[in-house]
Amino acid sequence: MSGDDAPSARDPRPAELAYSEILDRVAALATALIEHPEPAVREGLEELLDWLDVFHREGLGRFVEMVRQWRGELFLEQAALDPVVGELLETYSLGVDVDASAVDRVVQLALDDVRPYIHSHGGDVEVRSIVDGVVQLRMHGTCNGCTAADDTVTRRIEVALREQWIDFRRVEVEPATEAAHPPPTDGQVTTGLQIGRKEPSPSSPSTS
Repeated sequence: MSGDDAPSARDPRPAELAYSEILDRVAALATALIEHPEPAVREGLEELLDWLDVFHREGLGRFVEMVRQWRGELFLEQAALDPVVGELLETYSLGVDVDASAVDRVVQLALDDVRPYIHSHGGDVEVRSIVDGVVQLRMHGTCNGCTAADDTVTRRIEVALREQWIDFRRVEVEPATEAAHPPPTDGQVTTGLQIGRKEPSPSSPSTS
């Protein structure tokens, strides 16, 4: 890209742009710098944008969570109607209506990458809720109460979700319902998922 084609940081002036046009301007400037011939400049810009995204997403996300805890759903609905605040919330998919089915598909696809590992240890994971980039999970089988779940399973899930879902913020795991126990040793769990024995229904014939 030549110097004539690159967008200028001085034109237009920030005060001359509508709020909805700022992201377009930022994108144009970022694109110009990402195409910079110096690798160090490109890498530095990518890291800068990543850190700014994390800073804003997590800060706004925590604010929205606090509003919800104080039963501020009506406040969030009104905030989403504001042309400036609504644009910011929509950018990070916070406090606004999102395509729940699309988000669920993305989360399930990410979990599918981790499930073979979880199943190989006799466990499973269930999605309980997805709100404002926070995925709440319930562990089953040997993962329920496993002392290594946080260090291994949860970390693997977080990595998979972060790679698949741009609006992901963090994972929250429901408290274990089983007593704490160490992970299974090699050979202890070989195949399949062992959550529990299904009790026969009253109408089922008994076997001897």
